[in-house]
Amino acid sequence: MRKLISIFIVLSLTTIINQAHVNLNSVIIQEQTNPVETYAILFDQFPQEIDNVTYCSAIEFKQELVNLGWLEENVSLFLGEENMTKNIILNQLNFLEQNVDDNDLVFIFLMAHGNTYCADVLEMEEWFHLEFAEIPTDNKIFFMESCHSGRFVSNLYGRCFAMGSVSSEEYAIGYLDTSNWSLSEPPFVGGISAHFWAKTLGNLEADVYADGVVKLNELYQYSLPLIRNCYDETFENSVDLSEFIQTNVGYITNYPRPVLVDNLPYELTLNATEFILNNEKYQWEEDINPPLITCLNTIPYDEQNSSINVKFTITEISSHNYYCYLNGSLKNQGNKPKGGDLTWEYTYTLYLQPGNDYNVSLLVVDPWGNRAWNQTIILFTGEISNNEPEKSNVLPIILGTVGGLWIAVVAVVFIIKSRK
Repeated sequence: MRKLISIFIVLSLTTIINQAHVNLNSVIIQEQTNPVETYAILFDQFPQEIDNVTYCSAIEFKQELVNLGWLEENVSLFLGEENMTKNIILNQLNFLEQNVDDNDLVFIFLMAHGNTYCADVLEMEEWFHLEFAEIPTDNKIFFMESCHSGRFVSNLYGRCFAMGSVSSEEYAIGYLDTSNWSLSEPPFVGGISAHFWAKTLGNLEADVYADGVVKLNELYQYSLPLIRNCYDETFENSVDLSEFIQTNVGYITNYPRPVLVDNLPYELTLNATEFILNNEKYQWEEDINPPLITCLNTIPYDEQNSSINVKFTITEISSHNYYCYLNGSLKNQGNKPKGGDLTWEYTYTLYLQPGNDYNVSLLVVDPWGNRAWNQTIILFTGEISNNEPEKSNVLPIILGTVGGLWIAVVAVVFIIKSRK
């Protein structure tokens, strides 16, 4: 039975194909007081020397970053356990805290054993999330390849982007030897997830938005099926390993289930050339445009209608919360994550009682606190069977003057605040 090393699982594999990477260094000269800079710090516990050449996931990432415009002197490698102690990692985070400002890009990659090193030796759960949050830019990215990496990544907070290769309960698999390769993927040394993450960075097949660069959410979506296919092949080729995962995790289908933390309102990229040239796209602006809501002002109905779909079209670039009210009473709420189409449709199904009028309103709040509000009035236009007039359920302040409309908006906002 193959030896399971602590919480990171090491398998024996065959020969490595040494693929030469074309060095596409692109140095952008910026004549400005505060130039945009990019810093990458890559930690890897498992460097392997094969035919006098060192391989590991951190080196694979460095090659891809340089291809995407990162200055080689700003990409730091720390290989082997002796070069990634708690003090060394803290010193590097302090360097970033002192040298980075809000228009810079930071990328940190860490590959190591999960429990036995990251938790027990580095004690990362106690301090890493606090130190990471101190780096003074919103554009900070953390990728972690280790067993139970979701346990560490989920602690991160504030404005950042992070990925853990597996969930808090799962084990990560890496290939560190070159003996009996049997995968359809060409040979590589390092973590499975890290390999496909690095490989996807510059692969424009992942560019769903067709804007010429691979954004981090595109990287996540494109690489996940490739990662899972590699895990499936690994389980097929190693019965002992498959049984170990099944016993200790409970499943091997749709494995792994990575953890994603995305607390940014825009799509970030690891393409340094794009980030520097279009830096204004990657800044958290407080005065951006609020969401936009469009809908029908009024919808008539008669005694033949038992229900009606009230539709609102929302246009918003970032994630946002929405709140739907019927006659001033909150009926539904939720969150729309960013990504995909910028315009989407929210539908509220209203069940009617002939003779009544209704007000259906929708409030949308973006991450900056900007609000948009709109309403549809549903008016009864038929005849009431007893010929007696019915009182309208529509709130007077909503149907009143412009001043009354503003009062209604304030009232809706107050309702939301009071419910928090």
